[in-house]
Amino acid sequence: MRRIVIVGAGQAGMLLALGLQQHGYEITVVTERDADTIRTGRVLSNQCMFDNALRFERQQGLNFWDDRAPTVDGVAFRAAAGIQWESPLDNPGQSVDQRLKMSDWLTEFADRGGEIRLQRVGPDDLEELAREFELVLVAAGRGPQFAKLFARNDELSPFTEPQRAISLLYLKTTGQEYQGVAFALGPDGEFFHLPLLSVDGVRCGIYFSGIPGGPLDCWDVADAEDFFERAEKALQRHFPWLAPIMADAEPGGPLDFLTGRITPVVRDPVGTLDSGAKVLAMGDTAVTNDPIAGQGANMAAHCAAAYQKTILEQGDKPFDEQFMRLGFQRFWETGQHATRFSNDLLRPPPAHVLATLATAQQVPEVAHRFAQLFNDPTDYTGWLTDEQAAMHYIQEATAR
Repeated sequence: MRRIVIVGAGQAGMLLALGLQQHGYEITVVTERDADTIRTGRVLSNQCMFDNALRFERQQGLNFWDDRAPTVDGVAFRAAAGIQWESPLDNPGQSVDQRLKMSDWLTEFADRGGEIRLQRVGPDDLEELAREFELVLVAAGRGPQFAKLFARNDELSPFTEPQRAISLLYLKTTGQEYQGVAFALGPDGEFFHLPLLSVDGVRCGIYFSGIPGGPLDCWDVADAEDFFERAEKALQRHFPWLAPIMADAEPGGPLDFLTGRITPVVRDPVGTLDSGAKVLAMGDTAVTNDPIAGQGANMAAHCAAAYQKTILEQGDKPFDEQFMRLGFQRFWETGQHATRFSNDLLRPPPAHVLATLATAQQVPEVAHRFAQLFNDPTDYTGWLTDEQAAMHYIQEATAR
């Protein structure tokens, strides 16, 4: 029985831990917080899992919330310039509060006999883990403690600082919000809302993405009530057509808000310790994208799927650097497109992208294809990254 340790208990690490556990591997998860602490703590993120990523969870039998979580049935888009459309997804997505998801998965992992060690791990601690285990995977999120170990890939990382001031709040509401991801674009940033299952039941998640230094960079809030008041004013000023979602609503709870900034980065997934031992990064530790395209949790699931496939194929052979790079390359086949999609959304849209979004208002086929990018970003590269290809498609779709 091969012994593997995973540092971190997020979407990528826990999905891989539970998957390998079912195949007879002896897995240890190292995390700073136990299940109860996660469940009762501050909200961790605002995420939406789309069908392709959900499929892997369901194949593992880890879809514990399908009978309770509201479905995410489509994508709606509106720009302050007047463009407006919505399109159904081929298959519904789902948003589950990661406090609920990770605490449930940690509990399941322990119930199945998995070992959980509660400790904060830094680079020096990895040496001891590398001596004890055959493979060390670092899925500890985007914190700075491993930045030197996993070198930044400058070629794939166009930004050196955060491109958005981000904030989210869970709302308790009796209103009938759009049953999907509603995406609004303005000159100072973006706004999203979607239905989700939280630790306390069904909620509406609202998310502001403001250009740093601009009027939507205003989230030095004291508490959830302060956030709610600022959100009301921000919606009325920047996205007035969405202001009604705040009517008859209130903050979901005192810890149901989050603010911050994220610098997108792609790192070398293979780190070398002072002893020469190799360790493998996964999830946000390897690739951190701004949440603007909603790809974080989805790419974590795709990374877990790619790594699990590679580990199972490795059999009894050593978990060497060649194995590690193969696992990451399999993930990057999807991850590169999500990264490009996310990074491009942070920039002012070029003319052919604006033309595509405008055409989507009149041509449902174009709206559907754009909406499906959130589920399958591999269609993005070669279509919307290429002006000639995009304009040719617009002409063909309009003619149809």
